[in-house]
Amino acid sequence: IVIISGAGISTNAGVDDFRSFSRTKMSSRNLFHSSAYCIPERATQLHNQLLTIYKSASTSDPTSFDGLMEEWAQCGRVRRHYTQNIDCRSDRLPSLSKRTVMLHGRVDTLRCSIRPQHTFRITAESFPQRVNERCPMCEKEQKQRELEGKRRRSTGSLRSNVLLYGECNPDESEILAAFNNDLHQPVDAVIIVGTRLEIGDLRDFVEKLCEKAKPGNRECLTVWVNREPPKLREDFEIDYLFLGDCD
Repeated sequence: IVIISGAGISTNAGVDDFRSFSRTKMSSRNLFHSSAYCIPERATQLHNQLLTIYKSASTSDPTSFDGLMEEWAQCGRVRRHYTQNIDCRSDRLPSLSKRTVMLHGRVDTLRCSIRPQHTFRITAESFPQRVNERCPMCEKEQKQRELEGKRRRSTGSLRSNVLLYGECNPDESEILAAFNNDLHQPVDAVIIVGTRLEIGDLRDFVEKLCEKAKPGNRECLTVWVNREPPKLREDFEIDYLFLGDCD
C-alpha cells in the first residue's frame, strides 16, 4: 500500500492547517511565503502560527485513521506514507513513522538559512528562543576554519524547517528518489486521503503511480477520501472516490 495524506487527517485531530489562518488580513499563501523572512513582523507572525500548529499537534490524540495506518504498517502492508503535513504526528506511530516521507518539512526542526543540511530538533518550548539564533554548526565550522587559517564564511541563522511557498525543497533529491523507487515497484493499493493534491509534482506522481500499477495488476485498488473533490485530469479514473471524512 502507498498512502498519500494531507491536512484532512490532521484537522480531524484538532490541528489547524494553513488555510485555517487565512481568516486574518493576509491570505495563507502570503503568511506562509518565504518572503516573510524579509520583514521581521511577518517572520514573527509566521513563527507564531507554526508554534500554534506544533503545540496543538503535540497534545492531540491519534485518530481512527491514524490507528488504521499504524495497524497496516505493523503488518508490513505499507510500503510508503507520503504526507504533506508538517505537524510530525506520525512520529507517535512507531511502525508508520519508519515508512513516512515528510514532503513539506517538519515543524519540530530548525534549519540553517544558508546551509540547509544543518538541522536541529527542538521542542515547542524552546522554539521561540532558538528560532533566528545564529547557526551553532556554522559557528563551530568557523572556529575550525580560523584554526586552519582559512578565510571567514558567512554564518546563517536558524529558521523553521517547513517548506514555504516560493522556495525550493531542500529535501527534493531524497523525495524524488523515493518517488522513482515506488514507480518501479508493484503496488496493491494507492490511498489518497485528506488532500485535493493541488501541488503539481505530487499530483503528477500520484497519477503516474496509479497508471503504472493498474496494467500489471488488475486487482490494484485506488481510493480517494476527502471532503472536497480532487484536482486531477478529467480522464483520470479512481476506483473509489468518497467525498467525506477520513475517520
